[in-house]
Amino acid sequence: MKTLITGGKSAQAQKILKAFTGDQILLGDYGDMPSFASAQYQFVSLGERNEDTIAHTLLNACLDQQADRLLPLYSFELEAVMRSAVLFEEFNIHVLLPDLLHFPLYLSEKITDKNNWAVFDKGELLYAAIPAAQLAVLGKEKTLNGVFYMNEAPQEQALFTIA
Repeated sequence: MKTLITGGKSAQAQKILKAFTGDQILLGDYGDMPSFASAQYQFVSLGERNEDTIAHTLLNACLDQQADRLLPLYSFELEAVMRSAVLFEEFNIHVLLPDLLHFPLYLSEKITDKNNWAVFDKGELLYAAIPAAQLAVLGKEKTLNGVFYMNEAPQEQALFTIA
């Protein structure tokens, strides 16, 4: 599977690479990008940042790079991509974000531990920074989709984002 992760120049995006060891990773970001590539990932420029066309820009990048999955990390991308998730799915691009109905539940500013995060894909736990048996169950129960900070209270998850 080929996964495009935005915020590619950030340390946060690069630490998420651990969750996708079996994937070919594209680290996308706006503006100039390093030309360095490794066996696990390559950098991709998303062009100049234009918040009016974010969903279109990311869809084109996924299509151009033949990405099967998109993980938007910038907070300014989330709503635009989430609202366009059906369009991405029509092109067989799976977006790692909660659905439109549940999206507002995960926009918490209250994050108790930034080292405790996990990646879920349609409820399946892909990776947990701090492994815990209940995470797999929680992911399935809530059909979690995306990267979440896992706050201490079991019902409090917050989307992992870059400001």
